[in-house]
Amino acid sequence: MSQLFLKIINMSISASYIVLAVLLLRLLLKKAPRWIRVVLWGIVGIRLVCPFSIESALSLIPSAETVSPDIMMDWTPEIDTGIPIFNQVINPVISSSFAPDSATSANPLQLWIPTFALFWIVGIVGLLIYAFISYVRVWHKIGRAVRFKDNVYQSENVASPFVLGLIKPKIYLPFSISDRDMTYVVAHEKAHICRKDHLWKPLGFLLLTLHWFNPLMWLSYILLCRDIELACDEKVIRALDRDERADYSQALLTCSVNRRMISACPLAFGEVNVKDRVKSVLNYKKPAFWIIVVAIVACVSVSVCFLTNPPKEDDNSGIGTSGDYSAVYDTAVFDVDGDGRAEVCCMSVGPTFGMFTFTFSVREIGSEVNEYKTVIYSQSYNLSFEKCEDGVTRVKGVTQGEPSEIHLFDIGVSEGNIILTENGVSIGEIF
Repeated sequence: MSQLFLKIINMSISASYIVLAVLLLRLLLKKAPRWIRVVLWGIVGIRLVCPFSIESALSLIPSAETVSPDIMMDWTPEIDTGIPIFNQVINPVISSSFAPDSATSANPLQLWIPTFALFWIVGIVGLLIYAFISYVRVWHKIGRAVRFKDNVYQSENVASPFVLGLIKPKIYLPFSISDRDMTYVVAHEKAHICRKDHLWKPLGFLLLTLHWFNPLMWLSYILLCRDIELACDEKVIRALDRDERADYSQALLTCSVNRRMISACPLAFGEVNVKDRVKSVLNYKKPAFWIIVVAIVACVSVSVCFLTNPPKEDDNSGIGTSGDYSAVYDTAVFDVDGDGRAEVCCMSVGPTFGMFTFTFSVREIGSEVNEYKTVIYSQSYNLSFEKCEDGVTRVKGVTQGEPSEIHLFDIGVSEGNIILTENGVSIGEIF
């Protein structure tokens, strides 16, 4: 469950960058067709639901994996936002707050992340229960609705028109609606069904339940609902003249008196944000062809730049993701062999028959070839790198059990192997 939670966290963070891009484009493309906005929110939805992505040099996602799946086991827990200044601010706090206890060698995140994952599940269950109860309440109110024609029903318990249903959606209207408003209202609700909005909103809510911990996803869901309504209005009024648009706006105002029942149900489509919609209807102008082209190009650009991941490249320290570095838990960059050039030093670990197996690998920065690779066996120490007050990087050894002891070992090279010494005495291959 913890690994799934961390996967969702990374997907949510990646999608957040698209949300920010969409918010900017909503401001820049005010004169574009309203359906463009819905398409942009669809791109956000794809990023939220797709567990994988292809790599592209054009990707604007700073980091596809901000939180490592192995962070619970790291000796120095860190995240990789892809933005160096953020890493420099956040990582020292994370490392100091969640560094493993030297006595138990336990990473506190091994407790915290499962706890957060459980809280995440509780939130999902709570939102699903809310959706189910609200749907049942609305369904109970329309239980005695009378068929008007086709899939249009009327009920005395309905205060405002709305669409309900996934497979065979139905339109529900109040009995009080006038004949003049009826034409426009039914046209609007049928436009919802034609655009499959009765499917997109529940799908949006389902994605919200998975990413409810992200405030940007709540904002996205609210704006999605508004943009769907604006796009639907636009679809209807394209064929209306100025006087008919005025009548359409009046119908919106008349039918928006009481929207509480529908706004509380994420599976129903009612009238929302009527004030902005009326302004949009009255000020509607057919978009110029070049605006439509620019908007489509913007959608394609967002897809290419934000639905792809940045290529996996070695960072400045030359650490890769394959070979000896697949199990790296600590790294340091310093001159190991005294040749005047700093090398990348990596420590890998794995328990073996009651002992700890450490692989000390050294490569030149940017190289894929090991200069040195030494396996060290320890019966009592956990090893990591430590930059001491004198500026020298040493290997820090923490003994197991109570009370724990901390030793600092000098690092050297002898006959092509890494050697660790304490007070000038080699500790040997097994210590």
